[in-house]
Amino acid sequence: MKCISVPTSIEAMSRLDYEAYIDGDLVDASITDEDYISIVKLGLVTSLNELLDINIDDYEDEKIVGIDALTQAKLIIENIFISSESTAVNIFLSQVNNAIKYKTGVFFYF
Repeated sequence: MKCISVPTSIEAMSRLDYEAYIDGDLVDASITDEDYISIVKLGLVTSLNELLDINIDDYEDEKIVGIDALTQAKLIIENIFISSESTAVNIFLSQVNNAIKYKTGVFFYF
């Protein structure tokens, strides 16, 4: 399983940096390894990595922070990938929307 976390506040995001988060700090979602492989094959991961200059992969943690980056991620998912009807794509979009709502970020623990 791969975890996609969204802090519910700026304070929660700070605690996440030190792994000192408390109950209610995070909205967590998980995707299976198979779901992850499917979004890689769809090109979602590559598109996000290239556009946002990040490196979502199997080997290290990554994050999307800042309203501009989150908005770009949302537009990529909605305009290119949402028609795939992939569960993992919907989870990605939901977590990006949560991060925009909380004005925090999306943290990938793969």
